[in-house]
Amino acid sequence: MIKLYGTILCPDCRVAMINLDKAGVAYEFFDISTNLLNLKRFLNIRDTSHVFNKVKENLGIGIPCIVLEDGTITLNLEDALNK
Repeated sequence: MIKLYGTILCPDCRVAMINLDKAGVAYEFFDISTNLLNLKRFLNIRDTSHVFNKVKENLGIGIPCIVLEDGTITLNLEDALNK
């Protein structure tokens, strides 16, 4: 199952969830703003993946962050919708 890291406070994350739901894509949502364990897991992904290099350079957070079933990390919702 796809993992989606984000927060309901983020408009992009809410749009991602709506689009995944509409497409019938199963996912597990990890809210990083309400659960410290989720935040720690997200930060570990963000701190170790090159996918976030540009985001960090621009002082961004990097959400929604999608981890596909094969472990691929992406910030592109289309990657999840096309799986």
